Amino acid sequence: MPSPDGILPDYRNPPVTEIIAAAQFAPVPLAGIEHIVALGREFGDWRVVEAPPAIPPMSEGPAGQELPQAFFAFGNPPVRVVLATEDGRWVAQFQQDRVAVHERKIAARPSFRHVGPKLADFARRTSKALGVELFSDNHRSDLVEVIYENRIAAADGGWSDFGDLHRVLSFLNETAGEAPYERVEQVAAAFSYALMDGASLAGRLRIAADPQYDGDGRPVLSLRLTSRRFVGESDLDQIMEACHADVVSAFTAITTPHMHEQWGRYR
Repeated sequence: MPSPDGILPDYRNPPVTEIIAAAQFAPVPLAGIEHIVALGREFGDWRVVEAPPAIPPMSEGPAGQELPQAFFAFGNPPVRVVLATEDGRWVAQFQQDRVAVHERKIAARPSFRHVGPKLADFARRTSKALGVELFSDNHRSDLVEVIYENRIAAADGGWSDFGDLHRVLSFLNETAGEAPYERVEQVAAAFSYALMDGASLAGRLRIAADPQYDGDGRPVLSLRLTSRRFVGESDLDQIMEACHADVVSAFTAITTPHMHEQWGRYR
């Protein structure tokens, strides 16, 4: 967990492979080929990878309450524009109610210190290309999201197979049950926490642990942590930083001191 002075935990060799930051806003009246062309021109140093259908808006509500999913369309069906740098380190996405930036591990580890400013720069250049001021009063951000993707390989040390995941995740027990069910073959988990501001829901933190295998058939644990928060009247950067703190502190809280040693925790 964060120390009393607000300094977040950190590691010399963390298993993070990708960091994603996204902001949702009141939709802009654009969709289809015109904004694909405009963005392609502005981001000439990137390449347009694809233009798939837009994804549903982000939403959060009280536990047990289903929230409606709706698209905002102005004439043409809404699409997403996905751009990437030539080396694959950076991926960015725009649809009429959202921008997102991904930093992927190519050589050096991804860092939120890179991702936050990159999202701001992508939003600025997108605003310039489309002639619409994102995050302005007319298109104010209402939700932000930060995602950390981690791949924890058995080959990197600390555990050997999926029956050993109690050595990785602090919420698992070494013994799953009474004989003959003491040791599991593999386990997956998904759970969430409500993020509160006093008595009000401020957002939600989601964690998903999924057993996988690499190309050589060796065990790898995919661990995704997602923090999503309402912006409200707060500063967008401040809420984005809060999401970042949620994810980093939760990662340390749900993984074991045994693995922290493997990753070289130094604070």
